[in-house]
Amino acid sequence: MKQKSEKKKNKQFHISMKTFIFLSFTLLLVFCMLIFAFCMQDSYKRKYRKDLEDDLNSKAVLLADQIALADFDLSEGALDTDMDQTANILKGRILVVDRSYHVIKDTYVFQQDSYLISSTVMDVMTGAKAENVRTKEDCVEVMVPVTAQDGTINGVVIMTSSLESYQEFQNFMFHQILILLGILLVIGILAAALIAMLSMRDLARINRQISHISEGNLEAEVPVQGFRETCSLAKNYNAVLGKLNSMDSTRQEFVSNVSHELKTPITSMKVLAESVLQNEDATPEVYKEFMTDISAEIDRETKIINDLLVLVKTDKQSAKLNTAETDINELISIILKRVTPIANQRGIELIYESYREISAEVDEVKISLALSNLIENAIKYNVDNGWVKVSLNADHKYFYVKVADSGVGIPDDCKDLVFDRFYRVDKARSRDTGGTGLGLSIARNAILLHDGTVKLYSESGKGTTFTVKIPLRHTDIKQEEKS
Repeated sequence: MKQKSEKKKNKQFHISMKTFIFLSFTLLLVFCMLIFAFCMQDSYKRKYRKDLEDDLNSKAVLLADQIALADFDLSEGALDTDMDQTANILKGRILVVDRSYHVIKDTYVFQQDSYLISSTVMDVMTGAKAENVRTKEDCVEVMVPVTAQDGTINGVVIMTSSLESYQEFQNFMFHQILILLGILLVIGILAAALIAMLSMRDLARINRQISHISEGNLEAEVPVQGFRETCSLAKNYNAVLGKLNSMDSTRQEFVSNVSHELKTPITSMKVLAESVLQNEDATPEVYKEFMTDISAEIDRETKIINDLLVLVKTDKQSAKLNTAETDINELISIILKRVTPIANQRGIELIYESYREISAEVDEVKISLALSNLIENAIKYNVDNGWVKVSLNADHKYFYVKVADSGVGIPDDCKDLVFDRFYRVDKARSRDTGGTGLGLSIARNAILLHDGTVKLYSESGKGTTFTVKIPLRHTDIKQEEKS
């Protein structure tokens, strides 16, 4: 089942960003063009009908005035012929209705000499409406009153115009719009292809460079150029690449340092053993002195190995936390009691300030290991008769431990390196104090394992301060990271 699901995942289709941009831009362009065509066609339709209504209304008013002057005598002059010609031009129909609703003229002849009684005609005839304009599916109809000089309405002129000419105009406009949209669509597709290509060009270049780097060329950085986003991506990738190079260098240096640190005691023991073997006249006291030195070297070798094992156990990628509710105040008090004899030997004053009672969900063993290393370092690398101040505080989310000393301080060029494995600011003094150069690495790993942070503030000759920040509830932080 697992293999089938993996095969399905591998068969999933993934569209390229270039294709996505091209298709999205093209679809958006087509959609906008369709809306534009619809709006333009509707606008032309409205304008055409409005112009036709105005033209028809003016012709109807003019005809009504002529009929009123002729006193409904359509045979006078060329009035009757003019109406027939006008109807033909409009491809419509003209009706003249007198006061008694008698149709005295119908250019279609269908209702000639009949009567036309309807609500629309009555509204105009009675003066309820000054005029009546109606637009139907295939025609526009206008009704205007025939008014005598004294203002009396003596009849109604009904003039109808066909929309056939509009249909012809609409078909012409439709073909013109299609040609225009076709040209715009071709230009838009070319523009979409160009935009998609330009947008993805830098990304494709970065991808090629990353493929080149993935073959093992870790020294080749990605050029920072192009759009702002690709520049940011290139910078971030170069930063990650730099970190990888640094980690690789650190790994190589770590292996070299481990070899050197483990080899040194063995070499010393070998030299001491050979010296004893070559000295045939050595007394028991000499043998005892040499064996004491060999034992010290063995203890040193054991300490290095133990510290390496602890470092592996606190590595964030492989370590596991055994968290439990822990009294942090009591934990620090126990650590301070344990290191008090070491401090008393050099006259160093231990100061502890706790601002509140703090209980946190931590791995007591690992946190104790981290804080012990920080406090012991503050004592070891301090001046005689100096002081070490440990303070504890908390807010609603984190607790804070600050370890400050009056020691020798750390030079600026060493601050970024003190957490590296086997790094020592003062190598001679570190060996004298029994240090392996792994203490701060172990402390940092234990703190990071709790999703905490440790920061260093120091000035050469003016002491050092380490500030530790750790969540009160480890599970809450994990849930926030997932969300």
